[in-house]
Amino acid sequence: MRRRVVTVLLPRPEPEPAYALYQEVRRDAEGRDRGPLGPEDLKRMYKVAERRGRDWCTAVLGHAFPGIDRSTSVDGWTLIVADELRLDPPLPDRVVRQRALQKEAEELRAKQEKERQEREQRRWDAALAAAGVEVTVRENTRHTGVGGSLRHAAPTVDVLSGRSRKHPADRGLCETPGRANPLHLSDPVNAPANCYRCLGWMEKVRPLDAPAPPTVAERRMLELVKSGVVFTFRPARGGPTIRDTSTRSNAAWGALGRKVDAAVKKLETKGWVRKDEKFSKTEGGHYGDCWRLTEAGTAALEG
Repeated sequence: MRRRVVTVLLPRPEPEPAYALYQEVRRDAEGRDRGPLGPEDLKRMYKVAERRGRDWCTAVLGHAFPGIDRSTSVDGWTLIVADELRLDPPLPDRVVRQRALQKEAEELRAKQEKERQEREQRRWDAALAAAGVEVTVRENTRHTGVGGSLRHAAPTVDVLSGRSRKHPADRGLCETPGRANPLHLSDPVNAPANCYRCLGWMEKVRPLDAPAPPTVAERRMLELVKSGVVFTFRPARGGPTIRDTSTRSNAAWGALGRKVDAAVKKLETKGWVRKDEKFSKTEGGHYGDCWRLTEAGTAALEG
């Protein structure tokens, strides 16, 4: 089945001239239009329209001037007659109102665009403050959206996130490792990154030689150490034992707390916790060596 395309020409709005001589000028123009339109007549219409300008033509005709090529011959003669009479009429009220509304809409769009740019800049400044690596901003040169090209955050050197995910240098943080169709990125630009996925990775990436962030279980143990409830005890029988004094255990020496030797030793190996050299008293009245966070442990907990 063949598709039919129908073009519908909408009627032009009725003229709304804002000067008293319009009808007289129009009658004169219609009278001149009764004869053939010669090349010299058409040339005069072009010259008048070009010399007088679009606003003057709109004021004379009483409606928006589309240009001589899209105007009737009567409109062309109307311009010539008005030029001969040296008329300088005001714009129609409807055109003035439309332009006022258009200006208001443009100002609103400009305001919204400025607010959007300011939000992007604030979000980017916060992301930069939270990031532990140096990054540049690069535009996607292949695809452009409604708001322009998407801008990605790209580290200047290889970095890691999570346990072992690698983010190559000069590539968007949002790109998955081994992506089959890499992003086409520009050289660094002086603008904030606005890729939400890149912004989400900013506070998660770290240098290659930096330790991995604590797991959920490690973070819970760091919180316990910070609260001052983790102690090393030396019972009368058996070797030293590390206990979480906030939780009683049903096993041996349960009154001292839950046994957490392995978890605390793991944190000590990473340099996140250390043991006091002097005894201190627990809330339960026992004495032991209290474990504390190191500066690295505090940074890991707050990171």
